[in-house]
Amino acid sequence: MPKLRGLTLAKAKAKLRKAHCKLGKVMKKASPGAQKGKVIGQKPKPMPGRKLKNGAKVNVTVGKGP
Repeated sequence: MPKLRGLTLAKAKAKLRKAHCKLGKVMKKASPGAQKGKVIGQKPKPMPGRKLKNGAKVNVTVGKGP
């Protein structure tokens, strides 16, 4: 299960592809300016040892700035 927090959406998509997962819903949420355009949350959350099935969808929340 890849950690996506702090990555741009493009880099998060690439990391999901490498993990044989897919991007699910993309939501936007107000965030500090430094987090604009970056992943600030994901579901399911990454946990040590957690593995997802191939093709599993991961929903992400992307910061949209103040």
